[in-house]
Parts: sequence; structure tokens; C-alpha cells
Amino acid sequence: MTSLRPQGLCPHLFVRDAEAAIAFYREGLGAVEVFRNTLSDGAILFVELQIGAGRLLVSEEMPGLGALAPPTLGGSPVLILLEVADPDTVAEQAIEAGAELEQPVRETFWGERYGVLRDPFGHRWAVTTAREQLTPGEIVQATAYRPEG
Repeated sequence: MTSLRPQGLCPHLFVRDAEAAIAFYREGLGAVEVFRNTLSDGAILFVELQIGAGRLLVSEEMPGLGALAPPTLGGSPVLILLEVADPDTVAEQAIEAGAELEQPVRETFWGERYGVLRDPFGHRWAVTTAREQLTPGEIVQATAYRPEG
């Protein structure tokens, strides 16, 4: 049996105001628009954005198709991880563009500088960069011992 190998992964986010979301991702996360597909009435079917080496699709919420935005659902259970060279600067830039800070950027026991933001459309983002390459065993050990503070 031949196995199919994935070629990549691209989150598809649904929002209540696609134009505003695209502007936020551009300003707050440095996204670049790659492709735009609109319906005959001008509504955005989807916009493909590039953020670093990754891709992101953004579409207007479409309840009739079950494509719901986080506010409609009461929040998002998904956390999108964005690896960057400088998570502190990216977090500041995103906050200035309208994101809310959920967890400040800080050094973590698993060897990364890491923080969590919520964008103005309800999607959650972790901004992170690896500082120290820990082995799986070192991470498990650090998880078991977490000093106060």
C-alpha cells in the first residue's frame, strides 16, 4: 500500500471581518498577501497569506457552511504556534496592532522564549523561539521539577 506524504500544513481561519483580519496579520505579524479569491459580490472566499515560511488562509465567517469564527463559538480551542527570531518584538508589534496578551513572553523550562496572544478576531497565537536545544529526557525532567517563581 502506498502511503501519501503530506506536503505541508496551512491553518484556515474564519473571522467576522476578513479585511480587518488581513490588515491585522499584515501589521501585527508581518504577513504578506499571496492570493485572493473573491465571490462575484466581492465577498472574500479566502485570502492566502504568507508568514515567514508558513501559509495561512483567512475567510469570512460562513455560518451556513459551518465555517464559524471564534466569537460565534465562544472562543477557540486552537493555539497557533509561530516561531520567530524575536518573540518579544513580535508580541509588542501584535499588541500595538490590536492583539491581547494572554501570557507574557518569558523563558520557559522547556528551553524556549514563549508567550501567548489573542488576535482581535479570537484566534490564539503562541510566539516562540528556541533558545536552548533540550533532549526529550531533559524536558521531562524539567517538567517534573518546576521551582516556584
